[in-house]
Amino acid sequence: MNSQMQYELAQPPSDGISQVLFHPTDASQLLVGSWDQQVRVYDTDANRLVSSHHEHKAAVLGIAYGNDCAFSGGLDRRLLAWEGGYTQTREIGRHDGEVSAVEFALAHNILFSGSWDRTLRAWDARLQTRAAAIATLAMDERVYSMSAQGDLLAVALAGRKLLIYDARKLDSPLEVRESSLKYPTRCVQLMPDCAGFVGSSVEGRVAVEYFHGVDRQNYAFKCHRQPSNDDGVDMVYPVNAVAFHPVHHTFVTGGSDGVVSLWDPDNKKRLKQYQGYAASISSLSFNVSGNALAVASSYTYEEGEKDHPPDAIWIKPISDTETKPKGRKS
Repeated sequence: MNSQMQYELAQPPSDGISQVLFHPTDASQLLVGSWDQQVRVYDTDANRLVSSHHEHKAAVLGIAYGNDCAFSGGLDRRLLAWEGGYTQTREIGRHDGEVSAVEFALAHNILFSGSWDRTLRAWDARLQTRAAAIATLAMDERVYSMSAQGDLLAVALAGRKLLIYDARKLDSPLEVRESSLKYPTRCVQLMPDCAGFVGSSVEGRVAVEYFHGVDRQNYAFKCHRQPSNDDGVDMVYPVNAVAFHPVHHTFVTGGSDGVVSLWDPDNKKRLKQYQGYAASISSLSFNVSGNALAVASSYTYEEGEKDHPPDAIWIKPISDTETKPKGRKS
């Protein structure tokens, strides 16, 4: 990192930031998708926009890194691959509805796309020409969020239903769950050790849930709430983003209150609350070294059309001591 203070990336998107994602091996490369129809790549150490492409015809909602490439999908229903140093575009396939989430299973070269057309589709990312999906799975509802980790894929549907798949065998899910949270899921993230997942809701709550056979207790907690000075009733904000630290497996949450909080799931404690940002937190991503956190500060329209601060991406240096669970020596 080139600074111990957080800094704002130059040349941010001009419309809502849907997702920020650090490269799986390059600690300074950041991929960004946004509502201005563009996919951007930044060198965060140099604070420089490396490339920006306008091949989508509508908002970009999902992005993912592949092997020596990147992927994107959005409201134009198309899935694109970005190759040749992110300078060449190839259409992989299309959905019948808007593409809401994109994930890549690195070990298996499988690209997953979830859509508001109520399907989950899997694609062979190695094919160089457009081809049909290798699997199309009908969902009960629209796909809102997905997470791939190791051999697993977690799919959160509109409402509270969650499906867990083995990426190598998609004929039936390993687990089908209803979220322990009472309101619709906003984000799901698999734990780095694949022992379970963290889900967040529109109602200022987070659930930490473990898979069958894992000897750990599920729990949920309130967060991203602010007391009201008028009637004593808390202001409750959607929890839009969850990201795990790659080394210590603590995690951060980002809410529409503009706050980022760091949590220790094992000890069920909040380790830190970072200063508030000007707008909602729409996405979060740790780099592979775990020493930097990308924070997308971008109004998420939970209060409809209104004047709001400009969209911004902040790079926050993160120390090893602050992300390590209390009591852990190494």
